Amino acid sequence: MNSVLHTWGGFPDTCAPTCGLSLLFMPSHSPAASEDGVVICTRNRPSELARTLESVAEQSGAAQRPVIVVDGSDRDDEERTVEVVRNWCDEGLPVRYHRYAGTPAGTRQRNAGVDLLPDSVEVVHFIDDDVTLRPGYFDALCKVLNQKRHLLGVGGVIAKSEGTSPRPLVQWAHRLFLLRADQPSRVLPSGHTTPAWPTGENDVQPAEWLSTCASSYRAEVFDRHRFDPAVKGPSPRLEDLDFSVRVARDGPLAVVPEARCVHRVSGRNRRGTAATTRERLARRYWFVRKNMDRPLNRLAFWWSALGQLIALVTSSDPDSRAALRGHVQGLRQAWTCAHPLLGEGADDG
Repeated sequence: MNSVLHTWGGFPDTCAPTCGLSLLFMPSHSPAASEDGVVICTRNRPSELARTLESVAEQSGAAQRPVIVVDGSDRDDEERTVEVVRNWCDEGLPVRYHRYAGTPAGTRQRNAGVDLLPDSVEVVHFIDDDVTLRPGYFDALCKVLNQKRHLLGVGGVIAKSEGTSPRPLVQWAHRLFLLRADQPSRVLPSGHTTPAWPTGENDVQPAEWLSTCASSYRAEVFDRHRFDPAVKGPSPRLEDLDFSVRVARDGPLAVVPEARCVHRVSGRNRRGTAATTRERLARRYWFVRKNMDRPLNRLAFWWSALGQLIALVTSSDPDSRAALRGHVQGLRQAWTCAHPLLGEGADDG
């Protein structure tokens, strides 16, 4: 990781940052060398980021844990994001603001954030800019990585709201069409996944993939692996699935049930129903081609797409018509390889 960059103590008189500019807001005391650091990518979500940084600041050891905010905001929200970061630094959080120089993309911004962390960092935490961490989140993840040296990455349990379970309802049709399973953190033969959820035991749970909404990796992982810079655009991107599955080939991953967070799911920088459905299907096929490119996996993907089509055609949900339109568009893109990630010259692995 590269920690060499232009920094200033305090905030400059000309406060509007330019592309590629990094600002280090110094707390009243300098943080000691840290074994773990945090990367948060953001775009046009200053209010959401403020709440996320609040929960980061409330974690034990926050004054010694460096935080990198990599911002791809438009001009107005950029200035508000800088102000948010500066305010939390004034509260004692060792946070660095970095204005991403290129076209905003979560994959590229995360890669940039990793390079900006100090060389002393041994564990890199990724969290989204619209999450709230429960007390002890970082400590629980670091404890497991320290105790189980064979693990390359760990993740937390993500809830959509307070008091809810992330465990999805699994019916016979979900199993038949390879869309869901009863085991958490699994990658199914179709490329579909199951989220992490508590199983009633506090032991760490083996995981086949991790969400970057709440995941942590050993710094050494980034000597071999990076988020695919070809993946861009609003959610869903599936870049976390792609990255974690590649890492898992080198060593095991796990979920730590004690590490909890709430994903507040901001409505900003998100596609509509039709576009979300289209992108999720086309990108799922991209993931299968890149990471599971065997005839049975391709067949499993198309079988799952058929199951989704049947569900949308028979659904009475008000959004089902838009989702059906997007699904058909996604099927066309996947079949003809018309999506940018699937077209000629795209990297299949």
